[in-house]
Amino acid sequence: MAKSKSLSLHKNKSNQNASSHSTPSTHRIKDYFHLHVDNYQTFQGRLIEGSFFILNFFAIILFIIDTYPLTEEHRALLHTLEVILVCFFIFEYALRMWVAENKVKHFFGIYSIIDLASILPILASFLDLGFLRIIRILRLVRMIRILRFQRAFQGKNTIFGQFTEKGLIVMRIGLTIFTIVFVSAGLMWAIENKVNPEKFPNIWDAMYFSIVTIATVGYGDITPISPIGKVVTILVIIAGLTLIPWQLGKLLQVMISSNVKTKVKCKKCGLDEHDKDAIRCKLCGSPIKQKREE
Repeated sequence: MAKSKSLSLHKNKSNQNASSHSTPSTHRIKDYFHLHVDNYQTFQGRLIEGSFFILNFFAIILFIIDTYPLTEEHRALLHTLEVILVCFFIFEYALRMWVAENKVKHFFGIYSIIDLASILPILASFLDLGFLRIIRILRLVRMIRILRFQRAFQGKNTIFGQFTEKGLIVMRIGLTIFTIVFVSAGLMWAIENKVNPEKFPNIWDAMYFSIVTIATVGYGDITPISPIGKVVTILVIIAGLTLIPWQLGKLLQVMISSNVKTKVKCKKCGLDEHDKDAIRCKLCGSPIKQKREE
């Protein structure tokens, strides 16, 4: 979850660092990254997180390209780009672990596990273990990096600026749909490509199948033939029927709440949401002024 760090904390830390000549440079660097990493309220934090967001998006593109038949030269170039990219992800993983206050809790965090799982396949290739079946399976784990996009939209402050609660839920719904489509397409391609290459030649055809499946249109022009592929199809349908309506329900609640609530900030406690007919703050009881509706 994004850290709620105010600019005043940044000024205090800057003053402390400026006045303390005995503080080692490594401590100042650690304090800097501790303040800005996973922080979308400062420009530096948005710059850092935005850079990793772009790199993560590039990793997804490399995974899509990898599903197409390539020449040996192109595949070698793709592997080189992947190694370079993973080096950045290793740096990110080490950086977040370094600045984490509770390293054990951070290590077992969902996003930390995703980071580590997506790094392991390329590290295994350095040890020349690519012939093992488990390594080929691990390479599929790269596609779960798409879940990292959720990190950027955990709160109203994002790398794209501040979102309203309604806008944030809409963005999460879009990310949920795209995540279900992409992950299911990657699994279907990996499972069906060898036994059903005509129907699942690349991930784009698998995405088409996933979208049609989630929409319950059921054209029937592309169907899985392997038992595992059919199981994945069932899971995709269940995920689409549960996760998407659940978030749509949250959006509906926000829309209903916006009709009976108004944005008026209490000068005493700072609460900025009250009933439209409220004359006192429901949190601290201080008088509030309601804006007249034109």
